Amino acid sequence: MPTDNARQAIEVAADLDTVLVTIRDVGSQPEWIPTIKEAEVDEADASGLPRTARFAASTAVGTDRYTLAYEHAPEGLSWSMVEGRLQTGQEGRYTLERLDPGRTRVTYDLTIHHNLPLPGFLRSRVIKGLVDETLKGLRSRLEGAR
Repeated sequence: MPTDNARQAIEVAADLDTVLVTIRDVGSQPEWIPTIKEAEVDEADASGLPRTARFAASTAVGTDRYTLAYEHAPEGLSWSMVEGRLQTGQEGRYTLERLDPGRTRVTYDLTIHHNLPLPGFLRSRVIKGLVDETLKGLRSRLEGAR
């Protein structure tokens, strides 16, 4: 079963708490992540943080539908896939680092497991593109709101 991973960091002109609120608002992801077409929180904890959410994402081979389970930390967010259509597994993590007041480094690490018979160089390009587009969308969301 092929497994692909990409990791990238970006600095944004926003404080850590604002970044954390933005990444925890998984329902808004279709507004800033180009591949996410639908996102709906299924279950939230007592404070309103998502525990599980369902997604529809566009891919080169069609629409993928999957459910993610979340774990929250003071400086980040991680998830793993509960079930999926095209993917057989997914783990991801946003790690936030306060640089200055009003400036945060966001590191995004994504691993996808699947059964798609694609060459390794193409799979690598696709996952790196997903991570890059997501971070650029996050930056635009955070810095465009100022």
